[in-house]
Amino acid sequence: MKPKILRLVIDDQWDRGNDMFGGRQVAAPQTLDWDAIAKRDQERESAVRSLLADGQIETAREFHFAALIFQHSSTDAGIALAHVLAMTAVIKGDASAKWLAAAALDRDLQRQKQAQLFGTQFTQQDGRWTMAPYDRDVIPDSVRALWCVIPQASQDAALKALQEGQSGGANTSLADCK
Repeated sequence: MKPKILRLVIDDQWDRGNDMFGGRQVAAPQTLDWDAIAKRDQERESAVRSLLADGQIETAREFHFAALIFQHSSTDAGIALAHVLAMTAVIKGDASAKWLAAAALDRDLQRQKQAQLFGTQFTQQDGRWTMAPYDRDVIPDSVRALWCVIPQASQDAALKALQEGQSGGANTSLADCK
């Protein structure tokens, strides 16, 4: 793992209140300065683009981390790139990037005003949490499981938890999935 990409992804996650190595939330999302984070996200994207252009992203794990940075992009092209990078990580042998590939696809579809397919994304519309638009009939739970995404019943429970004000309910990835 190259130190530069590792530092970028650690900073990306820390900005979001996540301690990557301690596996804990260190700040609540509602307390974060999202405008400042968006500016730093753009800087991280630029740094990763340079690494990609120079051929410095090589390993499956490096592609996974690059995808995670672009998953937070403010542009459609950045989100699409997140999907490509996550799929590259999977192809190169990082099975833990499967959920990220599914999530990036869902986010890309939602940004295009189309229905998500896996059910990984929650958004607020008129102050209420939703997963819409979401085409629940395209991908069966058996295929979701292959991509490390929780089944629809668990998604519904997570959505309900969010709607009831429980911030920890939004995780759609299967634990320890490979």
